[in-house]
Amino acid sequence: MDKTVIELIGQLMASNATLQRQAEAGEWDAFLDETAAYTLGMRTLCDIDLTQMAQHNRPLVAARLAQLLENDVQLTRAMQCRLTEIGTELSAMRKSSASAKAYTAV
Repeated sequence: MDKTVIELIGQLMASNATLQRQAEAGEWDAFLDETAAYTLGMRTLCDIDLTQMAQHNRPLVAARLAQLLENDVQLTRAMQCRLTEIGTELSAMRKSSASAKAYTAV
């Protein structure tokens, strides 16, 4: 079980790094696709009883999980920034649409 958990965490770390790069590059469509796989992996990890892990593997797993959490904080910030950008763009579109309607009504 330990080897499987360590491999899963490694895959999640790689996926997380990919998400970081995509967010930084503004590749939001690819980001969404990668998020689906990442979420599935995280759900799988959450379903595993880590208390059954061998004592000598726990420090490594704890350190990697802490890194994943820190990376998730950064991803959350990137998504919040993107959400703000989308909100600003939608607001501008609504204003533009309202102006166009007012202009054509005259």
